[in-house]
Amino acid sequence: MPGTISPDLDAIEDAAVRAAIARATGLESGTPSGPEPTILDSDSDSELEGVAALLRHRLGLDDSTRLSVYEDANHPLFPGAQHYRAARVQLSHGRRRYFFIAAYEAGTAQLAFSAIAPCYACLSPVPSVAIDSLADFGDLLMHARDQREAPQFRSSPVHRAHCPVRGD
Repeated sequence: MPGTISPDLDAIEDAAVRAAIARATGLESGTPSGPEPTILDSDSDSELEGVAALLRHRLGLDDSTRLSVYEDANHPLFPGAQHYRAARVQLSHGRRRYFFIAAYEAGTAQLAFSAIAPCYACLSPVPSVAIDSLADFGDLLMHARDQREAPQFRSSPVHRAHCPVRGD
């Protein structure tokens, strides 16, 4: 599905903030339109490209928006998995970049995207908030208070050993 936002990071950030404001004022739902692509729908044989296509859809990004996707060394793809790793997605332009983790949420068959940001307690870069739409990304940019916690926030192995939010 062709996206609606150009690949310029300033345009993406501006659109995200507008979407968050529109959702907060009840003007729009903030959810992507149309059916979601599946990871295996990608034109290439790469499941990682399918992950990129899904994030493009959820954020409403143009197909030409470049996303770097690779296996994450720290987080599992499925809750409790030992061998399958989550995907890490990078959206960047110049020195500015955003990182996301794509992993399956416990009890669902849906891939969840979470922004990587410093933990408020230990400052380690962990999955912080769920990003299901462009409006969610706008909430992140505006530091909104009502963001949904990322599924892997408390279980992330990246937290420092004595972090009080770590869910051991």
